[in-house]
Amino acid sequence: MKKNLFYLLALLLLIGCTNNSFKIEGSVNDDSLNGQTVYLKDRINGEWVNLDSTIISDKKFSFKGTADTIKTVYMLTQTASGEKLRNVLILEPGTINIVYENSEFVINGTPQNEILNQYISIKNNLYKEIEAYYKSTFKPDMNSDEKTQFEQKMDVYNQKDKDIDIDYATRNVNTEVGTYIFASSYYNMNVSEKENITSLMNESTRQKERIHKIIENIAIEKQTAVGEHFTDIKLPSITGDSLALSDLVGKTDYVLIDFWATWCGPCMRSMPDMKDLYNKYKGQKLEVLGVSLDQDETAWKKIVKEKELSWKHISDLAGWQSQGAKLYAINSIPATVLIDKNGIIKGRNLSHSELENILSK
Repeated sequence: MKKNLFYLLALLLLIGCTNNSFKIEGSVNDDSLNGQTVYLKDRINGEWVNLDSTIISDKKFSFKGTADTIKTVYMLTQTASGEKLRNVLILEPGTINIVYENSEFVINGTPQNEILNQYISIKNNLYKEIEAYYKSTFKPDMNSDEKTQFEQKMDVYNQKDKDIDIDYATRNVNTEVGTYIFASSYYNMNVSEKENITSLMNESTRQKERIHKIIENIAIEKQTAVGEHFTDIKLPSITGDSLALSDLVGKTDYVLIDFWATWCGPCMRSMPDMKDLYNKYKGQKLEVLGVSLDQDETAWKKIVKEKELSWKHISDLAGWQSQGAKLYAINSIPATVLIDKNGIIKGRNLSHSELENILSK
């Protein structure tokens, strides 16, 4: 009896020790990937930390280990031509299956990775639809009506994209996959939407470093929300002296703060519209204050000159640590804030057509 009890306890201990074990089974459909190294990496304080690595052989690779805590990690490799491939996964106990084919990753096999894969698949299908619409519709020389129609359709797509994020972050709150989805998409949500999700979080989730920072950021954003009085920004101007937002507010009907950077592709693509808007309403109606998140002073000044961005420009050349960005809780660019003559914030991240509607009145 004692001997049987001993073996039972040993078996239970063994099961307890292996409960946290994970195995990643991967396959690729590209012969050129044979011999390439696959890395498992974590992102800690903005730095990539290598957790493990293996070699692709016969179009297969694998990892195994223990997942003491369930966490979000990234798998990185590259093709023979140097194209970098990266995909996110949830490191959790069980067997995680990864298939790479047709330039896409499919990950399943464990509960949270099944949810993640479903989420990514839905998003990718939406992005393909958006890309097809963009290619078939967008023209650089669109007239005003065509541009308005195009922007309205893109607004519908953007809302669909955000709705997917909110749905998955809400239904999976207090799980690692829900935390990842929220932390990856919160910057597209308004204050109310973010607060609705964070209000559902338990204390353990709220204390995660990434989530804790987002909650702090929400408090700052509420101070600069629509209807609030503007918060002043004072930074070095492009000419070298200091310029404050308060120097401009009240002198025109509206001041538009434009947060941007020369390294930001969407920012540069939006510049023609910004130039059109400024040239049309500058003077008594509108002033624009560009707040650059650049760190390279030469690149900043060069683009302003070459692109003839003739409005006001300031920057502390601190990148994402820009004091201006922090004061307005800016987490993605381009981003805009519209302030009226009385110093009241009238809109954040308004589309070109929405700005036109306000300024044309």
